[in-house]
Amino acid sequence: MTKFLSRLDEHSKFMGQMMERCGVDPVHLAQDRCGVTMMQAVRACMACGRTESCRTWLHATEDGVAQEPPSFCPNARRFRQAQQAG
Repeated sequence: MTKFLSRLDEHSKFMGQMMERCGVDPVHLAQDRCGVTMMQAVRACMACGRTESCRTWLHATEDGVAQEPPSFCPNARRFRQAQQAG
């Protein structure tokens, strides 16, 4: 259980930073389709095996400038749609 909670903590931090860097409003994402979009994004992030790629991308974009979501991210399409809706 500890390994799962550690992974959940790491991925939730990364997902929050990714949304911030991409200019995605988490409140809007959570309200879309009564929370279904956010739940799908969380599940996709938790299942992603590209943690090191994510960490590297986040480090490279520390200046906080809104970016296009990276192509390796399983939520890239969702985040692009949220950017366009916002």
